[in-house]
Amino acid sequence: MRITLRLEILDIMDDVQIKWRKFKACIALPMAMISAPALADIGDTPVIGGVFNASEIMRDQIVSSLSASTKLTRDITLFTIAGVSLDVYILSLPLDSKVKARVIGQLSDPTYAIPLGHFLYSYYDRYGDMSSDDEFKLYLNSQYTPEQLKGFEHSLYHVGDEAEIEKKESGSQGNSEGLKADSQFIASMVTIYDALVEIGQWQEMDTLPSTYTYLTSSAEDLELIDKIQPIIIGLMDKASAGMEPSEMKTALLGIVEDGKPEHKHKVNNKAQALTITLIDFVRLNVLKAYRQFIYKQEREEALHAWMLDTFDEDSNQLIAFLSSQQKRRYGVQVAVDGLQQGLLEGLVDQGKPFIKYANSLHESRDKLKPKGEGVNQPEHKQQVKFMNRLAEHEYKDPNYLPFFKRLYLYHRDSITQVGISSTPTISVRNLPIIKTGAKVSGERGTGIPNFHFVDREDDRAYYFFGNDALQLDRLMESQGVQTMFDRLAYLNTLNCNGQYDWNAHTTYDGLVNLGFGEAQRDYGEKRCLRELTERAKVEVKLRHFRQELIEDIQGYQGIFFLDIVTKLTKRWKIEKAIAELASMDGQGMPDFALIYNPWPDHFAHFTGPFSDEIIMPTGELNRLDHWLAKTEQVYKEAGIYEQTLWGMAGDHGLTPIFYALNPEKRVFEALSKELGFEIVVKKISSDEGEGPKITNALNYPGNQAVDVVVASTAGGNMMMDFFNSKAGWKSQPVYQELTQWKPFKGDKPVDIVAESAARLSESLDYMVLRERQCKVDDCRVRLVGYREGVRLDELVEIKGNKLFYASHSASEPRLLDIQTLNPYRVRPTEAELQHYLDLKSQCLQQAKEQDSATWCSVKQWRKLTAFTLRPDSVNQIARLYEEDRAGTVNLFPKAGIGFNTKVPGRHAGEDYLEKDAFIGFWGAPIGDAATPLTIEENGSLAPTIYEYLTGETLVPGENGWGYPSLLDKLDIR
Repeated sequence: MRITLRLEILDIMDDVQIKWRKFKACIALPMAMISAPALADIGDTPVIGGVFNASEIMRDQIVSSLSASTKLTRDITLFTIAGVSLDVYILSLPLDSKVKARVIGQLSDPTYAIPLGHFLYSYYDRYGDMSSDDEFKLYLNSQYTPEQLKGFEHSLYHVGDEAEIEKKESGSQGNSEGLKADSQFIASMVTIYDALVEIGQWQEMDTLPSTYTYLTSSAEDLELIDKIQPIIIGLMDKASAGMEPSEMKTALLGIVEDGKPEHKHKVNNKAQALTITLIDFVRLNVLKAYRQFIYKQEREEALHAWMLDTFDEDSNQLIAFLSSQQKRRYGVQVAVDGLQQGLLEGLVDQGKPFIKYANSLHESRDKLKPKGEGVNQPEHKQQVKFMNRLAEHEYKDPNYLPFFKRLYLYHRDSITQVGISSTPTISVRNLPIIKTGAKVSGERGTGIPNFHFVDREDDRAYYFFGNDALQLDRLMESQGVQTMFDRLAYLNTLNCNGQYDWNAHTTYDGLVNLGFGEAQRDYGEKRCLRELTERAKVEVKLRHFRQELIEDIQGYQGIFFLDIVTKLTKRWKIEKAIAELASMDGQGMPDFALIYNPWPDHFAHFTGPFSDEIIMPTGELNRLDHWLAKTEQVYKEAGIYEQTLWGMAGDHGLTPIFYALNPEKRVFEALSKELGFEIVVKKISSDEGEGPKITNALNYPGNQAVDVVVASTAGGNMMMDFFNSKAGWKSQPVYQELTQWKPFKGDKPVDIVAESAARLSESLDYMVLRERQCKVDDCRVRLVGYREGVRLDELVEIKGNKLFYASHSASEPRLLDIQTLNPYRVRPTEAELQHYLDLKSQCLQQAKEQDSATWCSVKQWRKLTAFTLRPDSVNQIARLYEEDRAGTVNLFPKAGIGFNTKVPGRHAGEDYLEKDAFIGFWGAPIGDAATPLTIEENGSLAPTIYEYLTGETLVPGENGWGYPSLLDKLDIR
């Protein structure tokens, strides 16, 4: 303390000597001019000069110096779990006595205890200790009478606390014996962590690795898997023993059986598969949590040091930094699975034709039934009494979608009239697009074309409904995709239930939310709201604290340099305040937050997109409305709403299914019987409504002994991979080769295109296949489908920014419905209709196949198709095979039809209801002169938020950005 005091006095004396020399030059000034009252006014003089950008300083001068050092702290007393110390908490867990003793014995080793402490904090304190009450249901009880709520009952909502919702009715895949964030779950995590402790090689490093290394087939990793597998199997065996007979119990017992020694080398051994997944899951999350912990500590120390140094060297710069922090921008990026623009607009403005036309579709569904193809009906009967009511009478209710009503009232111009979800309209493809702004194909594209694909280089099939979901982060990383958390790593960031969050500074895991949130409604929403609410309280204090610090520094500047005692006292106060500010800064509101909500899509699959479960006041959209309003209110309470830009996008919409069939059975089983030999068909996906698949990441089955690999997605897309290309097994066959397809056991070629199209002529909207090998901005594809019993073949070709669409067999192409106006939307005005007709003439009649200069551009096709039932169809179809792993043939069913599904909600198809993804922006920064958004891609969400936060001008195609920012259309104040 004495040394520190002496140094600070010496600093003050050095400052005095400098200022004394300057003072002597002005000695002629009357002494009265520096009297105490005059000096007191100096601190009130505003500082004039440039305002420093706090974000740039954080990026270039503070965060850039961070090293993720493991040596920064070794103080395990930092951690309290459930309000008690780590050792006390471990003693309370239902652990095996030997495991418990071993864990307690190692807590004195900080390389063992600190990662464990932060990992458990992340799971218990973030996910535990909250009421399991359905918050939305409690809200409804406060707004409606019991009689009103009784009229709003459906399979997901019943009045009262004791109502039992049948699994069959709700379509829920939840299980009462499923995951619970209880002491047994935590104990299992500790058991696995303890067994894995020596795998943490990074614990011995000076700095943590920047990426996670997944398990491989190395001898070391295989030895680890063999060590952990008995623990995992033991936990499963114990869990299954307490279960009633069910599909889940049968699945668990199958995994336990694979764990027996005689099955060790079995291809796709599921016991080993799950062990690999759990090891990677625990290791990855331990390392991620440890990185977050160290980052926050390093950031606090670096910020503290920078502010102290800057205070000494240029206190005006520190004032400018603090002032800039007070004015800095905030961004909230909301991604909602299955959010469709047209549906929302139709619900908040019932004068639009959307609801009436959707209702008429349900009423005339019999007309959609194929007559010559054997079809089934979904197990769940869609309940649409609320849609019937809306179609007949206007429904007025201030508690129904109040947030969305305000959004459309005050920000209609900054919500796109027609949204675009990329083809196929599937979550695994489109969620990374809306979260990162990266395209699927090209340099630093996601490389994820569908919910499934065959990687021909590795002879590996992926299907992401199951444990392959953990591979998505690895695949994105291998492509060089940059997430918003990667790009904004220097800011304070928060992930609420999303994926791709390796560099987020605080995270609520998306897989955990999916695991818990179906049975425990509002699970992830409540926890993220709690996080934001706590941060909002700190933010209010921070804003007052910064302002007081600014005034103190200004006061310090005004103290007469000979008044050493006063100056020293003020300096100590400022240094103490700087330390406190540095410790609080990371606990305030995040500069950037990503919020993901999966539930509108999840339940719409099982109940139907227009069902009571989705659109009633007790349904999922009103639940979403409730949580968006509560989140927005927190930003207002924090005092930063005026500086916050909000953006939201859906990854796709959904359309109802009335009839379903299995194309692979319709085509290949029947064809096998006719040909007299087996066609080897490998199906790598589950039918929609069935359970997940388990794949062994290190011992997966190959595909070279099969004739065709098939996989289906969400009822709206089926992908087929054939392997008869003349260029070799790894190359995709093109149309001419598929007309000469020869199965392994066949001696004569089969035109599989003709066979497939003819056998699915009533249910197939169209299939898409390559005319030639494709690359980015250079592709030619063929569409094949039937209309009124006649086969139609059509061509779509892209060269650079120009596209051509024509028929092989008719005067004008019909399959993409360019000639049909969208009946869900308000009829165009006369001027709009003329524009549509002009574009149609230019793009269809005037374009010449041999002269690409006559073709319409991407922008022109987008404007033309905005009027139709298939927005952006030509552009999307042309780019389908820019990513080579997008399959050989993609089949899309007609409206009302589902491929490989048991449930009544579908997407991944080409219907307007699936393609029209919501994208919109709101908030105080948006001005009154915003340019109306007419038709926009959902991939513009992330670039717009990024450009607002950073001020950087983005160029699609550069630095990994695949979509344009829409910020210039928002009239930002």
